[in-house]
Amino acid sequence: MMLLGLDFGWLADPLYIRWLINGTLMTILISVVGMAAAGAVGVAGAAVIHLRVPVLHDLARLLVELFRNTPPLVQLFFLYFMLSDMGLSFTDAAGRSIPLFGGFTCVVLSLGLYNGAVAVEIIRSGITAVPRQTIEGARSLGYSRAQIFREIELPMALRLTMPAMTNNIVSLIKTSAQASLIAVADVMYYASQIMLENFRNLEVMLVIWIIYLLIASGFAGAARMVEHLLRIPGFGSQS
Repeated sequence: MMLLGLDFGWLADPLYIRWLINGTLMTILISVVGMAAAGAVGVAGAAVIHLRVPVLHDLARLLVELFRNTPPLVQLFFLYFMLSDMGLSFTDAAGRSIPLFGGFTCVVLSLGLYNGAVAVEIIRSGITAVPRQTIEGARSLGYSRAQIFREIELPMALRLTMPAMTNNIVSLIKTSAQASLIAVADVMYYASQIMLENFRNLEVMLVIWIIYLLIASGFAGAARMVEHLLRIPGFGSQS
C-alpha cells in the first residue's frame, strides 16, 4: 500500500497489527493507572498542604517541588535503576536478585508522582477560587475544617480545575511513551521493534503519531464531557 511515496504495506502483516494492538492497550492501561495514581497524589497532597497538617505539610511541599521541577524521565530511571541498588530487591528460587518494582510499576509511579505533583498545585488553585462566602456559610452551620475541605472546597475545586486537569491528563499520556526505555511493551516499544525489522521508520512513526493522537484526543474529549456535566453555573466558560 503506497501513499505519497510512503509504503504502508507492512500494516498487512498480522504480527505487526497484533503488536500495535497489544502496545496500544498497554499504553492505555499505563495511562489509566497513572491517572488514578496522579489523582490520588494530587488530592492527598492538596489536602495536607491546605489543611496545614503538622510535619506532613512541609514534607508535602518539598516533595511537590522535587517531583514537579525535575524531568519525569530522570524520576523513572531513578525508580527503575537506583531503588534495586539501594536494596529494594528480593532473591528468587534460582538465587537471582529481582527488583522489587517491575518496569510497569516504575512507569506508573513515575507518572503518578510527576503528574500528581502538578495536580496538587492545580487543585490548590481551584481551592483558592472557592468563594469565601461559601466557606463562611459552612462555618456558620457548624462544619469542621476537615468537613469544609471534604464536602465543599475539594468538590468545587475539582470542578473548577477540569480544564487544567485535562491538560495534565494529556501530558501524562504523552509522557507514558518513555515506558519503552525500560522495556515495557507499550506501543512505542513495539514501534521500535517494527522499525528494526522493516526499516520503515517514517511510516511507522506516522502510524504511532496517529495512535497517540487518537488516545489523547479520546481522553481529552471524555474529560471535556465530564467538565460540561459537572460545571458550576456562574463559574468559568459556559460554552
